[in-house]
Amino acid sequence: MHFVQGKPKNPAQKKRERHRTQAEKVGRLKYIIQRIGRLEQKIDGIDLRTRTMMAGLREWMSFKPSYIQKVACQDEVDVEIIERLTQADEWGVLPSVIAKDLSSYGLRRWDVTRRIQRMNKKLRGELGKPVAEKRGQKWALSTFMRNAWDRRIT
Repeated sequence: MHFVQGKPKNPAQKKRERHRTQAEKVGRLKYIIQRIGRLEQKIDGIDLRTRTMMAGLREWMSFKPSYIQKVACQDEVDVEIIERLTQADEWGVLPSVIAKDLSSYGLRRWDVTRRIQRMNKKLRGELGKPVAEKRGQKWALSTFMRNAWDRRIT
């Protein structure tokens, strides 16, 4: 038996081939970016399936106002805007009136409109329903929101 550097040399043992990993082939940073991309694709697929199931079940589900506020509202100003819309009649209220009511926040009428549009976009993305609808120049709560807030009272 021959000893090389303290290890027995056995001709029956095959030389183990070492393969390079993908990270070694393309570079560590590029490999990490590829992995993140694959994970994001999986997450997008899960989101799509979840939205599809929600769309099918939406008719039978009832959403609590607290959940809707968590989804649509960014801060307490948005909550106050929704409260002003709930107090309005079915024909709605002008954004300038809401801005006047919330003058302590320093809002202008176009700020109110922009915030309502942002809340609509968020809620449509999550539940497929708007927060408020335009009726002429006024904003009014959508029927979905009116039903959710009526369930809160009863």
